[in-house]
Amino acid sequence: MKRIVAIVLALAVYAGSVWSQTTPRVPRLSQGAKVSQFVGLSEVSVTYHRPGVKGRQIWGNVVKYNEAWRAGANEPTLLTLSDEVTIAGKKIGAGTYRLVVFPYQTGDWKFILNSEVKNWGSIYDPKFDTLTVAVKPEAGPHEEWMTFTFKDLTPTSARLELAWEKVRLSLPMEFNTLSKIQASVGNWQMLASAAKFAADNGMYLTEGLGWADRAIALEKNPRTLQVKAEVLAKMGKNADAIALGEEAVKLAKAKDPKANTGQLDALINEWKGKK
Repeated sequence: MKRIVAIVLALAVYAGSVWSQTTPRVPRLSQGAKVSQFVGLSEVSVTYHRPGVKGRQIWGNVVKYNEAWRAGANEPTLLTLSDEVTIAGKKIGAGTYRLVVFPYQTGDWKFILNSEVKNWGSIYDPKFDTLTVAVKPEAGPHEEWMTFTFKDLTPTSARLELAWEKVRLSLPMEFNTLSKIQASVGNWQMLASAAKFAADNGMYLTEGLGWADRAIALEKNPRTLQVKAEVLAKMGKNADAIALGEEAVKLAKAKDPKANTGQLDALINEWKGKK
């Protein structure tokens, strides 16, 4: 009898193995997707599955009002943050979170970041809620397949938008780009690049001036002088910018009489026009 049971079990295991090897993979009805975005020096990504409208009534029917929705289909929708972020004025640490939405027939909806990420998408336990944000649903063009996109991108912020059917939900995010820059600067090249970033974007100008001064202290050359001049010009200190820019041109010509300083010459003329 034991031998018969053993044979039956062996056949069952074999049949399961054969089935797993011969069963073809087929596309899922709601296909997987991932969208990633760098915001300054920080990365944020969303991994999700995209359900379709398919002629159905979505809100209040496919997606019930007053109930937790996985913000997608199949497995949980996951939001991954490389660094601490401020969402709607509230700080949340780096990591991966389950994204949950509570839709309501009237009033604001709720976006929830939940730290439990291993269970199936429809399994939601509020005791793991890390952040809850009220979001006003907005009307938009028809979106057949639910999608996440990043909008209004700046070096420090972005808006994560969920779009499906004719509804749009937005989650504003702000990253501390300044602290990331300060942690990364070291040699004169990095300091000069940080100062150039400040000048180009018109932000962190006080810090940018300090980065430029530190770069010059380490290596006084045409580039470090120029980036400081650009920061000064952005701060409205055009006379100082002109003087430093002209010094950078002289230094470049002293090292190489054939040096191409056309770009800096154009900047100096621009600053002279603003005096």
